[in-house]
Amino acid sequence: MPSPTVSIIIPNYNHARYLQQRMDTVWAQSFTDYELILLDDCSTDNSSSLLEAYRHHPKVAHLVFNEANTGSPFPQWQRGIALAKGTYIWIAETDDFSHPDFLQQLVAALQSHPQAVMAFSGSHWVDDSGTPKDDLSIYKTSFVRKGQEEIIEHLSKYNTIQNVSSVLFRADALRQTPTDYTRYRACGDWILYTTLLTRGDLIYVADKLNYFRWYHSNTSNAAAKQGIWEREGIDVVALVKNNFSLTQAQKSNITQFWKQRLKPLRRSIPMPYQDYCTIHKKLFRFSPYQYLRHLL
Repeated sequence: MPSPTVSIIIPNYNHARYLQQRMDTVWAQSFTDYELILLDDCSTDNSSSLLEAYRHHPKVAHLVFNEANTGSPFPQWQRGIALAKGTYIWIAETDDFSHPDFLQQLVAALQSHPQAVMAFSGSHWVDDSGTPKDDLSIYKTSFVRKGQEEIIEHLSKYNTIQNVSSVLFRADALRQTPTDYTRYRACGDWILYTTLLTRGDLIYVADKLNYFRWYHSNTSNAAAKQGIWEREGIDVVALVKNNFSLTQAQKSNITQFWKQRLKPLRRSIPMPYQDYCTIHKKLFRFSPYQYLRHLL
């Protein structure tokens, strides 16, 4: 049997209330050459019975139930990647949903740009009921951009690819990417995108083909409130330093951004002093000269 064009990984944890909508918007895709990999991370709601109903569906290649919860979404991503047979991989999280032309447009984008390792679409930012709310998207217009440019100018400071459900990956590049991202609790996606884009270009399709359920109690919201984005996200600067030869101006720009981001952190978010010091040590190692220069 020939391999599918797309492998859709659907990692679930306690999202029974959203599963039907996610699955319905997968079945409704206008692009139909795909396999489904359904994963459950030891949910305590009725997710398992809902997923079990799909076991014998002809599109379902794998249905895997974990015996113990991993504590992070990223080991589940990697498990799905290891099982995937497709040319492209879509990690479609269960609390998000999609437009029927999501795959059609992003597959076409990657096929048209063989140097690109990932493409992502615009998103509607929705609440628990799926109602669109304030649009927090960073990018508004479509582009094709060198991965190095995206990393140095943007990903070195903040995660510009705001929801993995909006992304279609080139599978070969993804499989060759180190799995260090799986050890993170919240910023594994940021680390993965940065690592992957050292291998190729990035495509952004501005059409809003994804529905990102931001306005509820999700992992990203919790991470922002607990300072996890800073504690884990600071590791991106080491990736930048290890992969690129930066000018002093680029080092200065990145260091200054992080110094400003960290300045109010201890006042606004409860954080152990040791964690705060560790973040600053990592920023110092990125560029001792620029770190000390921006003390003045």
